[in-house]
Amino acid sequence: MARKELSPFAPDRWIREMNRKYPSLWADLRKGYADPVRILHPKTGGKELLASVPDWCIMPTLFPFLVLTNKYGEHFYLTHMDELMTMASTYIWRCSKGVYRFAPEIYQALVRQPLSGDLPQECLYHMPEWAVYIETPGLSYERIPMEGFIAHLDYNLFSRGVDLQFAIFRKGIDQPKMIALPLGGGTLVDAMDRVEQVDDMFVPHLTDTRYVGGRDEYRQTFSAMIQLLLYICSDEPDMPEIEHPQKRKRLSGGVRAPEEPRVWDVGVRISAAIRRFNGRPSVAPVAFEDRVATGSHASPRPHVRSAHWHTYWTGPRDALFPLRKPVMRWIPPLPIGMDWKGELPTNIRVVGG
Repeated sequence: MARKELSPFAPDRWIREMNRKYPSLWADLRKGYADPVRILHPKTGGKELLASVPDWCIMPTLFPFLVLTNKYGEHFYLTHMDELMTMASTYIWRCSKGVYRFAPEIYQALVRQPLSGDLPQECLYHMPEWAVYIETPGLSYERIPMEGFIAHLDYNLFSRGVDLQFAIFRKGIDQPKMIALPLGGGTLVDAMDRVEQVDDMFVPHLTDTRYVGGRDEYRQTFSAMIQLLLYICSDEPDMPEIEHPQKRKRLSGGVRAPEEPRVWDVGVRISAAIRRFNGRPSVAPVAFEDRVATGSHASPRPHVRSAHWHTYWTGPRDALFPLRKPVMRWIPPLPIGMDWKGELPTNIRVVGG
């Protein structure tokens, strides 16, 4: 019988490493989170911390600290801090094992697009799965080429706030680099600013070492990552319909995790349209006076508009999130005034690695 080929994706490689070092890790986390009173020592205060976790949070990033220090001793976290930080993100991704692979043209348009200051954080609650893994060809972190990143929302047990957690996988390094963006209030740009404010307040002497290559490179990388994530969270993205792992819950509360990763092609049809229109003669924007009036409105001649986000809000004006929530759509760099949507080819779904 032929030996089964191992998954080549970076999160799966890290899962295999965790299985080697901690054979019962995932069962310990699942049982501990299902019955924290039984597994956590009363003096840790873990029960009280977990009482405030909202339903959307599958497992707080700090929960493995409680379980593993209870099992191996209070000082375990001092020597295994980096590993402990990765466990919850990996556990959540295991529930679905979704790998998101962007077509080249839409990928380049997104990563090159500036992160504007008016993108609402609430859009991140529209992820198709609890955690997603996005491949990132050409991106780097700390000047090391990236393979991709896991992203998910996290409830911070200490601050009682919501963080956007990134597990960044770099080539040649199995262990992911964990970075959290505290969301708080405001926009996604505000969240990136808060990371720098915390660094300036507590560890200003680490500025030269934390930001390898400078803060501009750091912000460019995170801007690109957030743009890719936002597209997956946007309204009507160009990708197959994905079943949320919530629908695979058993009566016991557990989730039937897939054995193999599921690869989802993103932006195949839009990228094909971008390629076709890039091959045509360029169409320049037109001045207002050159527009053709139709009734009381003016319609522009066919032209190309830069890629951008369009955000609108739904729900009562005086309501708060989630009764009033933002919906985002990404407008690709395609000609305006041309029927490009009618020319989109069939979307492609690839399952397996």
